[in-house]
Amino acid sequence: MLISIKSGHYQIKEAQIINSTKQFIKFATVGLLNTGLTYIIYIGLLSPTTPTIAMGIGYGITSLIGLSLNNQWVFKAHANLKKTIIKYYGTYLLTWLISIAIAHFASHSLTVPSHLIPLLSLMITVPINFLLSKFWVFNSTNQLREADHYASQQNEH
Repeated sequence: MLISIKSGHYQIKEAQIINSTKQFIKFATVGLLNTGLTYIIYIGLLSPTTPTIAMGIGYGITSLIGLSLNNQWVFKAHANLKKTIIKYYGTYLLTWLISIAIAHFASHSLTVPSHLIPLLSLMITVPINFLLSKFWVFNSTNQLREADHYASQQNEH
């Protein structure tokens, strides 16, 4: 159950929903920036390379931008940086492999135009990336402390 009858518990859940919504909006903003940059890189490299290589390079470059923005701005993670980097790139490796597989399959087995392959890939990899980022990569007890802090501020007003 998302909302409890208890007043204090309700405020914590409400704060968590508000925080998650803000994180999603910020994550989407970072994602749009990275998507645009990935697409520009992909189009720039499509002629001298293949769709698979172009997608791989674009994904690699924008992953660095995403790590920085998601860590500092979206999730405000204060966890061990080494563990965060390992988890982040583990997540990126998984979604990168999925993206490369989609690019290969779409360019060899489907009749998807090359310039639309990244969009097909993103429809699958973005939700996977967000869920893994929120609940595994950048998940920390700080999120619960933020919810408690927000709820206590609401009680004071």
